[in-house]
Amino acid sequence: MKTKMKRLAALLLAAGVGHALPAQAENGVKAGEILIGQSASLTGGAAEVGQQVRDGALAYFELLNRKGGVHGRKIRLITLDDGGQTQRGEENTIRLINEAKVFLLFGYTGRNTSEAALPIIDKADVPFFGAATGGETIHGKFNKNVINVRASYKMETEAMVNFLVTIGQKNIGMIYHTDDTTKSNLKMTEDALAKHGLKVIGSSAVDRNSSDVKSAVSALAPLNPEAVICNAAVKPLSEFVREMRKAGANTQFLSVSFVGSPIVKALGPEASGVIMSQVVPLPSKKSIPIVAEFHAALAATGSQAAVSFNALEGFITAKVFGEALRRTGGEVTRAKFIRAVESITELDLGGYFVGYSPANHNGSKFVDITVINKNGRFLN
Repeated sequence: MKTKMKRLAALLLAAGVGHALPAQAENGVKAGEILIGQSASLTGGAAEVGQQVRDGALAYFELLNRKGGVHGRKIRLITLDDGGQTQRGEENTIRLINEAKVFLLFGYTGRNTSEAALPIIDKADVPFFGAATGGETIHGKFNKNVINVRASYKMETEAMVNFLVTIGQKNIGMIYHTDDTTKSNLKMTEDALAKHGLKVIGSSAVDRNSSDVKSAVSALAPLNPEAVICNAAVKPLSEFVREMRKAGANTQFLSVSFVGSPIVKALGPEASGVIMSQVVPLPSKKSIPIVAEFHAALAATGSQAAVSFNALEGFITAKVFGEALRRTGGEVTRAKFIRAVESITELDLGGYFVGYSPANHNGSKFVDITVINKNGRFLN
């Protein structure tokens, strides 16, 4: 821990973000442009997730920019690849703040890389907007610079546990990432089960960038749990499902939203029956106005973004950012932007609601339960 803190301090010193400066409030703001920065997993095990979140956001920004932007300023998003790696995310954060001099950080695609950014944004006093993670370290404790759009993993986990209890399944296990050193995701599962007088019957950690799930299968397969709640990336999750079934476990698998549609590609026909909580509506359900707007934006801009949960999340996040920027006014500062976000008390984005306050920076409470059918489609 001391070594890590020394390394971080050296990076911060080199980047010149050892303390906040008032002049930084206007970084990234030009006469015709607002520059924002993202660290995302464009390669590695979660590459499709990162690409989809980015592409969904870009589709909205392109549409907005074609209309002249916000108060005459177009939005430009710089995305740096972190490959899902904590240290790379940390280094990207410093580069975006110091070298690119972005106005704020937007749409990070990992709990680990988002956590790594927190001490940096605190020292630099830079807003951290709309990370595509529901991690408790990001959503749980109020931070004036952290602004979330999507619901938290805690809400997702509670929804999954409530679903399982409703259908009579009570012997529930859990897997989580090894880099979740505080076991925050395990704890939220334990807490959700405790509300029903239940306990986790077994748990294990998996590496987010590895398919080696032997220890997790060894720990959980002999218990033959009725269900396992999985807070894990596509690579370990798909292998865990496959190996548990090979081991003969008659288990229902449930996942948080982060893995998205790439799990279908990873598991193929074996994805059938996997249950996944979602923090945005079905991206195929055009009867919902925000979904119809998403499809219209992809068509209008010629975007190559996938019609997926992750891309829709990126699109919605970008739309909330655009609304907050509009409310900020023509004279843009970071402090004014945060106050503008806090003025969004109940915003209907088209069947999807967000609301903030000076004491609450968690926007949406939307959680849905979906199941993958034999054709690889998500149903609810």
